[in-house]
Amino acid sequence: MNVSVQLAHNSGLRVRMNRKFATTAADSNKQGDVQAMEFGIPGYDDLVWDVSLVSDRIGSSTQHGLNGKLQLGDYFNTRARNKIGKLRRDYAAKNIAFAPAILSVAGKI
Repeated sequence: MNVSVQLAHNSGLRVRMNRKFATTAADSNKQGDVQAMEFGIPGYDDLVWDVSLVSDRIGSSTQHGLNGKLQLGDYFNTRARNKIGKLRRDYAAKNIAFAPAILSVAGKI
């Protein structure tokens, strides 16, 4: 999150960060959001990046066959589509553009 805010500041944007990080019970993923004020997208006042940090590995200690197994497939796009479906309308109603940012602990974006 701090890196996203710093990049936006370095680009000359005025930003606001949600400092309350949520950890979802279902998959223990950390998430928060960065709002770029007066971003300049026609029809919108601001832009929000909804940032989630995910693991490239799945499973748990109780799932011996899956513990630490590398996720394959298109899990980044699946998570992004879920966020878009869940949040885009709510932000649009407030004239805020929305973009999911899914980051992996292995450095994928």
